[in-house]
Order: sequence, then C-alpha cells, then structure tokens
Amino acid sequence: MSQELVRQKKELPLSEAISRFVPDGVESLAIGGMHMHNCPMALIREIIRQQIHIKRLITSPAASINADLLIGAGLVDEIVTSYLGFEHLGLAPAYRRFAQAGRLKVYELDELTLILGLRAAAAGQPFVTLPPGIELSDVPKASPEFYKTVTDPFSGRTVLAAPPIKPKVALIVTQQADEYGNALFKGSVFTDREMMFAAETVLVQSEEIIPSARLTKTPQQVTVPGYLVSGVVQARFGCHPTSCHRVYHHDEDHLKIYLQMAATAEGFDEYLNKYVLNRNETDYLSSTQVKG
Repeated sequence: MSQELVRQKKELPLSEAISRFVPDGVESLAIGGMHMHNCPMALIREIIRQQIHIKRLITSPAASINADLLIGAGLVDEIVTSYLGFEHLGLAPAYRRFAQAGRLKVYELDELTLILGLRAAAAGQPFVTLPPGIELSDVPKASPEFYKTVTDPFSGRTVLAAPPIKPKVALIVTQQADEYGNALFKGSVFTDREMMFAAETVLVQSEEIIPSARLTKTPQQVTVPGYLVSGVVQARFGCHPTSCHRVYHHDEDHLKIYLQMAATAEGFDEYLNKYVLNRNETDYLSSTQVKG
C-alpha cells in the first residue's frame, strides 16, 4: 500500500512562532535586513513582549533599530556585527549606551568576515580563510576570538582565518510566502539567504501569505525553500519602521521619534511602554498611524 506524503503547514500566529521556536536564553539569534530595510520588526517586538533573553545576537553587516531595540530592552549579552547605526540619522543610542557601560560584549567584524563566516556555517566548513589585507587593519585586534592565523597547506604562507558563524535561530523577511514556508524575495536579499542556510531554525516573516499554487506556477522565483523553514508568520507592515522593499518605504519620522526617546534610558523605557509592551501588532500599527 502506498503511503501518501502530507505536506506540513507552517503558518503560525506571531506569538506562537516566537514561543515555539525562540527559547529563552537562545544561544545565538540572527536578525535579517540591512540598515533600515527589510528588518523583521514584528518578530523582534514579540521577542521583547515575551522577554526572551539572547546570549549572542548576530546581525547583517549593517544593523539599525532591529538590534538597538533588543539591546535597549536588556535582552542581549553580546553582539556580532560590523555596523550598528541609523545612517544619516545618527548613532544607535541603546547600543552605544550599553557598550560603553560594559553591559554588552561587542564582537566587531569586518563585513566580509561576517558574510564568509555565515557561508562557512552553511557549507559545514570548520573555518574560512580570508583574503589578504584584513590583517593590516586593527579589526582582528578588536575581536581576536574571530581571527586566527593558519598555514596555507599549498603555499606555506600564513593567512588569516575566521570561524563559521552558525545561528541557532534566524529571523528573515520575505515579501510573499505560502503556508508551507516556501517564500520569495522581491527586493534586496542582503545576507538573509546566508543566515537562512547557516541557521538551525528559520522563521520567516512575510508581508503576504499566498496559495502555494501561485508559487509553483513560477518555481524559479522561490528562493526560500520550505524545507529549511520552521515557521512562517504573516505580518502586514511588519517591517515598520523600516522598509519592506517594493511594498513600503521606511518611516523616517518614526525613526526620529525613536532616536529622540532612546537617547536616554528613561526615554527608551517610555518608547517600549508606548509602542511595544502590552500591545499586539495591530495596536502597534494603530499607535504609529500605519494602516494595516
């Protein structure tokens, strides 16, 4: 007798996706997006509501409010990043405050090492060798745990190497997904695919959940295979106040409000109470005058 294979539906409510797949004290959490674009803010706000502690936060080469919000909430022990700031709007206030106070361990990597470290984890490599030139900077001195010298077995030269960066959980954004976790990017991918292939568990935040038949009509567009995804959450305007490419721009006015309030610890707490805590995403969008 043949046994029919049943596909597993992976669409979950926001709160359940976080409580099921992001344990308190998670060893390492990667958050996708770049600068103020395509950040999984709905998932991040839910982590704060559930007060989930993160031992190591891993960002793309450039992070902003996605990381700063978690740090300011007191949920992050250490961070692996290349840059955390708000581009033309200024520095990341919580990140700076916690780092200067010794409340956050910072591993500052150059962008290429961060990217190659994720790719090494995805490929199952024990380490990755780096191109020449990085050793001429002070970056390896700032984070010696991530930079070691090895001997090239082919030339005998000494080269710089870095370890694989393997997140326990990765949070990424796509513009469309089906209920089985298959998804596609309609804008820039940044390092989200590297995070997805490197991580043990992947949660996808999507602007729209569409019938699987719509994806299978053009399967070549599906760049997030469902078998890698543990859960998918529909979150309209879930990237706010960052952008979601081809759907909406970042909300610069709200980002300025955040930066003004987060300039002090008291102001940051006021921001959390006003926009994050004791609210669901519908309440959040209403409070920011975004129509979901």
